[in-house]
Amino acid sequence: MTTSEQSIRRIGPFGTIARVCLGAALLVAALASGVELLDLLVGLVLMPLAVIVVLALRGRQAAPLRLFGATGYALNFGLSGILLVVMTVPALLFYGVSMLLSAARGYAGCEILAIQNWITRRDDRMACPVFSPIDAIEVSQKLTNSRTSN
Repeated sequence: MTTSEQSIRRIGPFGTIARVCLGAALLVAALASGVELLDLLVGLVLMPLAVIVVLALRGRQAAPLRLFGATGYALNFGLSGILLVVMTVPALLFYGVSMLLSAARGYAGCEILAIQNWITRRDDRMACPVFSPIDAIEVSQKLTNSRTSN
């Protein structure tokens, strides 16, 4: 992905605000639950590293991952559910930071891939049950506005 492609915001103002609000809420929930050093290590180092390793197994030259539709949503729900039940505080930290990074970068894919994409400079995407509907509405609204202004 080129530098200009990396700087393109793929989300609008409502998608950005939604990611900031939910990301901040998840971080507050983690802090309220009590964050220990191991939680920080797992949530902010090991979880992102696991995503990087799993996707690196595809090879550096692999085409960008595109997991949308039922498969993407099912995988997202499954991973999120397991992580939040098994490792609640690290998962809250991981998802919270990922959402804030997505908001800052304008990344429209699933937050589980935000850190991996930023570090590896890739553009892998997976359906996001929470934000995909917001992003779709903003994209269609942007397209409608650009057509009517021409």
